Amino acid sequence: MAAKAIPSLLLIAVFCIGGRSPASAEESTTSPPVQTLVDRVLVAVGDTPITAYQLAFETEVRAQIAASPRKQGLGRLLNEAVDPLEALIFREILRRLPPARTISVDEAVARSRLRLFEGSFETPSASASFRARWGIDRTALLEFFKESVVLDEVVKLSVVVQVSEQEKRNYYERNKNRVFGDKPEAAVSDFIAQQVYLLKFEAEYNSWRSRLRANAQKRYIGR
Repeated sequence: MAAKAIPSLLLIAVFCIGGRSPASAEESTTSPPVQTLVDRVLVAVGDTPITAYQLAFETEVRAQIAASPRKQGLGRLLNEAVDPLEALIFREILRRLPPARTISVDEAVARSRLRLFEGSFETPSASASFRARWGIDRTALLEFFKESVVLDEVVKLSVVVQVSEQEKRNYYERNKNRVFGDKPEAAVSDFIAQQVYLLKFEAEYNSWRSRLRANAQKRYIGR
């Protein structure tokens, strides 16, 4: 399933209340009340609006994930310690990158994320209450996590780092007493390679993220 086939779950969602149309009295007696849009646009990224409804949903989702002991299983982008509106803006920027249109969804990972999220609630009824409150079913929530899998993969493919032997040696020398207890470098080489990679990845990711964010076409409209 290509990324371009995945709808943004809340991009088209609206938060509505019943209200009377400003039509004639005759029309109002023969027609049911129309839905009055009360949502508002906060930011536009290119021609895509980000609304107060989306922000409220994102805020609740991220708070629920942050309280979960298994939150790392829900991926990088949903775990980042950033303002929810900024998280929404960045995900919209990622959707516009070429890889997001070609990456296939790993269904198993998406379903695992859905189960982890549902399991973060105290009871199944609390999870069902969350969906009911937002007017979404499990299928729609699964689509949300499918997109999160795709966009996390966009990050992995876009941020490429290489670890040199010198960098690994330097890391070992800095930490051989405090971390490794004077174990020989060969005995901890795999751990060293992993740690150096993670450190370099985070530095490059933050730089790449800042560049994308700065170059994106966006307009703040209101909060």
